[in-house]
Amino acid sequence: MSACVSCMLTALSENGSEAGRVILHHGVLPRLCPLLSADCKDVAKVAQLVAELAKNEFVRQPCVEAGLVQPLVELLSCDDTAAVKQACRALGNICFDNESLQSKALSLGAVKVLGEILQQNSDDSSVCQMVLLCVGSLAESDAGKESLYGPNFAGDLVMLMDSEVGSDLMETILELLATLAEHDGIKLQLVQAGAATSLLTLSCESEDANEGDDESSLSRAAADLIVQLLTGDESMKLLYASGGGRVLKEVMSGWLPSDREHLHVAGVLALGNFARNEENCVQLVAMGIVEPLLSLLHKHDGKLGAMNIQHGVLSALRNLAIPVANKVILLKAGVLEALFSCLDGDISPVQFKLLGTLRMLVDGQESPALQIGQDAAVVRRLVELGGVVEHAGVMGEASRLLAAIIKHSRSEEVVSSVVNQGGVAHLVAMATSEHPVMQNEALIALTIAATVSPESAVGSLESAEVTNAIHKLLDDKNCDPHVQCNVMAFISSLLHSDVLYAEFASKGVLDQVKQLCSHDNQLLSQNARMVQEKIQIHGS
Repeated sequence: MSACVSCMLTALSENGSEAGRVILHHGVLPRLCPLLSADCKDVAKVAQLVAELAKNEFVRQPCVEAGLVQPLVELLSCDDTAAVKQACRALGNICFDNESLQSKALSLGAVKVLGEILQQNSDDSSVCQMVLLCVGSLAESDAGKESLYGPNFAGDLVMLMDSEVGSDLMETILELLATLAEHDGIKLQLVQAGAATSLLTLSCESEDANEGDDESSLSRAAADLIVQLLTGDESMKLLYASGGGRVLKEVMSGWLPSDREHLHVAGVLALGNFARNEENCVQLVAMGIVEPLLSLLHKHDGKLGAMNIQHGVLSALRNLAIPVANKVILLKAGVLEALFSCLDGDISPVQFKLLGTLRMLVDGQESPALQIGQDAAVVRRLVELGGVVEHAGVMGEASRLLAAIIKHSRSEEVVSSVVNQGGVAHLVAMATSEHPVMQNEALIALTIAATVSPESAVGSLESAEVTNAIHKLLDDKNCDPHVQCNVMAFISSLLHSDVLYAEFASKGVLDQVKQLCSHDNQLLSQNARMVQEKIQIHGS
């Protein structure tokens, strides 16, 4: 039999999938089951044959149907190191990218045995490599991650990472940790096991390495994994440690000032994750984090390939701008001017974050709203971005920012600027979007515009077909009553216009208002009756 197995291995080596189909056709798989026994002299070669066959996707399901998974799992416990390694390979290949096949191996207790092998052979890098590759296949599914969460397999990996291992094995460890860290519970286990300390050391070991070298690749993977750990709420809280955590200190003193772009990206992403609650945001700003972020933004402005850094900086600044206490500090630090300098860029994801950051700075703040609204070039650019139909996110954020500067400035000059640059049409379109929050923002801004600058606003509203938009909102039975209440306020602000009043009458808007006077929603019916009274006065 040994000669036959050797021949099949040779055929697979020379002819790959074609040989696999021939072997499968001749019904070889069921005959391999009894040979996958620790008592079999050539068991390592038989397991190797299964591993080579299972490289082909069409062989994997037949391997399970032939009953090969159970003897392979049992083979993991044998004393033959070569057989153990080949059994790991075979199971890993069979289970690769197939959740149902992974479930089969999990149900037979593969994880428990693999964990024991790892603990018993931590000084044998070749065994560890095969075990981890096999675990990686099993961990692709949610069920696989959950099975690894229970016995705290992550803790074993951290211990292995802290031992003397080669770059190939370290790369495998980091890849597996990145897969496992998709599970929030395992994120926390990794942090509790001290993974961040080991990863920080690894991330900083390659300062003199060239990009693409093993050390540089490991540094990048380690830094990325730290950022991933920070995406979990509990793990982030532990690592932040009320502002005294080692990761934060290294980000500020090591990563951000580094010459390595991947550390810049990881650093700003880490800060963005730390800045996920108000308390942290206020503390980070007080610690002086704004200046290095602006420095990075300026350093990489206009650079080819710098999108990730710019996007990360803007994400962090947006989070930091949310607390009211931070807004004035950020404005004094020159954040608004720094953002203005990036407005002419054409990378949509960056523009999306940039506009969102500006909107956070404006929220509740008259001064920045005026500063933006009184800058004709900035308003012109916002109107341009509000017409970028290729990127709905950018278009929506630009329109929301136009609405915000009107709302928070309540300035005739700002309204006139938005009107003159053609921004009213964007606000009317935003009023009929599918998101109630955006609808309300647009309606409030339009109502303010019609109130503080009626002469400039009404003409633009007429050309923007505002009556059709109002009719659509009032005709929508699923429209949020709060949105329709804001529509009532908007109509009320326009009744002084004879042109629009005539349109309201001819297109049925006045009739819609009358019908809503008896709406089940008390607030809406009350608002409709108030508008109806004004209509009656106007008509008389």
